[in-house]
Amino acid sequence: MNTINTLNSIQFASLNQLTETTQQSTISDKQNFDLALKNALDGISQRQIQAHNDAKAFEMGDPNTPLNEVMVNMQKSSVSLQFGIQVRNKLVAAYQEIMNMNV
Repeated sequence: MNTINTLNSIQFASLNQLTETTQQSTISDKQNFDLALKNALDGISQRQIQAHNDAKAFEMGDPNTPLNEVMVNMQKSSVSLQFGIQVRNKLVAAYQEIMNMNV
């Protein structure tokens, strides 16, 4: 009888350690995802701001702002925004699909 209790204690201890490790890993993964998402959104925002500032400088007649750089920055800004929108759409679709799953 003592052997069974000892084995159960060991199994419960192992299970508790595994559960704690999984919870810590899940928290770490969530923080990594949050950080990656925040960095991506910050990058999109910075490109938008840079394109706006370059366009404004060109319109004001700044000789150090060539038209080709303004156009390239505006296209980069547009592409990054469209990419961000598509990623958002995929995340929303994945969330909805998970919420509709039968448990």
